[in-house]
Amino acid sequence: MDRSSIVRWVLTAAIIVSGYFLFFGRSTGGSEQHLVAETYLSAPGFVPDIIDDRAAGADGSSISTHEENCSIHGQRFIADLSTRGAGLTHFRLTDRRYLHRDSVGNDSSDMSTTPDIERWRNLRTLFRAPGAPAAPDDQVRYDRFNWLLDTAGGACKFTYSDDSVSISKTVRAGARPFELEVETTLTNLSDVPRKHSTSVEMFAYRTNEQVKGKWGRVAPFQTNLECSRGGDVKRLGKDASEFKTGWFSEPLVDRYAAITNYYFAQALVPLEAAPDAAGIKPSCELLGEQWYGASQRPDDDIAGTVYKARLSYPVRTLASKESATYRQIAFLGPKERDILLDAGGRWPSLGNLIDLGRFSFVAKFLVTIITWIHANVTAGSWGFAIIVLTLLVRIALFPLTWKQIQSTLAMRRLKPEIDALNLKFKDDAQAKNLAMMELWRKHKVNPLGGCVPALVQMPIWFALYATLQTAVEFFNTPFLWFPDLSAPDKSFILPIVLGGTMIIQQRLIPQQGMDPVQQKMMMWLMPGIFTFMMLFLPAALGVYMLTNSALGISQQMLLEKFAPAPKALANNVEGAAQAAATQRKGKDSASAGSPRKGNARV
Repeated sequence: MDRSSIVRWVLTAAIIVSGYFLFFGRSTGGSEQHLVAETYLSAPGFVPDIIDDRAAGADGSSISTHEENCSIHGQRFIADLSTRGAGLTHFRLTDRRYLHRDSVGNDSSDMSTTPDIERWRNLRTLFRAPGAPAAPDDQVRYDRFNWLLDTAGGACKFTYSDDSVSISKTVRAGARPFELEVETTLTNLSDVPRKHSTSVEMFAYRTNEQVKGKWGRVAPFQTNLECSRGGDVKRLGKDASEFKTGWFSEPLVDRYAAITNYYFAQALVPLEAAPDAAGIKPSCELLGEQWYGASQRPDDDIAGTVYKARLSYPVRTLASKESATYRQIAFLGPKERDILLDAGGRWPSLGNLIDLGRFSFVAKFLVTIITWIHANVTAGSWGFAIIVLTLLVRIALFPLTWKQIQSTLAMRRLKPEIDALNLKFKDDAQAKNLAMMELWRKHKVNPLGGCVPALVQMPIWFALYATLQTAVEFFNTPFLWFPDLSAPDKSFILPIVLGGTMIIQQRLIPQQGMDPVQQKMMMWLMPGIFTFMMLFLPAALGVYMLTNSALGISQQMLLEKFAPAPKALANNVEGAAQAAATQRKGKDSASAGSPRKGNARV
């Protein structure tokens, strides 16, 4: 193999490795944070949780204390709330396909990952600036207190009062799936003006093992924190630089604060502060807090992160007997596209919770198509919907594919001459390259003509990848012999079949312009890479790639039927080239034995 070929293969390997670490080699730990310790003022009689020692971890136990519980049966969920914090202890999804626990302890049926820890319960509400010292004009003196429970009317109503304030917090099932409506009212009972600062929080806890990807597959429970910016979304991972010293905060322009992973989300959507404070909008605040023991490192598998997202309303002063009401929609559930489009009940939707990558405008179009196919063509089968979508994409891209076919045919016509040049200059790579370039120029053939259409198609490929990788519709959805389209094929049948079809493709479509050694490497290298990748990627992607390979083989077989490769002509030229090389070698030998000018003997 010549030097330029070696350089090309080295560069290809470097690009593959760089891409792997760019997209899949994310750190699971990072440097240690330096956060100010959180402090809370507790009312008399309130017993806090014992989790101040980080060695206890997020699964640390809490002191047994009296609490009352309340349940809400909503659309496709059951929510349990407690008087300790007036927050969620459990939010269980009732759909059969979400009743699932994986090998590292991820439980997709319960959206609450910290049920035993009062200060990390979803929908926990604070009425003072977090960590602020007590002040004489505080409307609410404490951060933690025991609520009283009233379950009348099918909702959970929590109340608290003292000589300064009366608080009522009502949680009820929303009008749409996976939604709760939260309404909190404060009334100033004192004779003087007092101030408060309201915030509502969401929490999630994941260990590093649960969010760590494996061999090119992003972990489905890899978690992000998000703030909506109207049409844009600010997304921060667990190791974001914004979290090194404290909370990330920005004014909430439009929509939500959320904790999300590939398939599920916990989002808080603020409604107006009513009735007398219309237009008051909260800030979106995010924090990924490392949680590990004294003998652990932040990147240990058993260490973890507490993900926090909250709506923080501005400080407000209430006159004597004045009230303020704050309303939110809480969404906790799977990121089903049709549900998110209607979630929250107002425009814009929560559809941006699904991260479709840089080519989201293409991915959204593909989502619309596959959803229609699922509903109208494949009788509710997502696996067959992927196959039909692949066929339609192949048809839509045929004009670009035709350009590749034309380039292939042009290279085929020149194959005899290329073979002759390979034989003629087999020991002189530089001369061979110059001769090849002259041949291509003479016949007006661009050897890269088949690559340009492929590059144009790459946004569609990336969009398909993002669509199939993030679709909760495939979660625990069976197809053929594998039980879950969102998980790898544990029997390894799909990757092996895919690798076999790609080898067939390489044999049918050898890379033009390459010598036999390079063609042999391509025949085994690319199928090997994709087979290895598919051992760990979702089966949905494998179905797409296998279908695409089968269609490529069918296309090539048709091409061979109507425009076969000129094998016989190639053999004739090869024989002629060998004869010419032998004749040239004889002439060179004869020339070496004849007298040279200036060296003749007298």
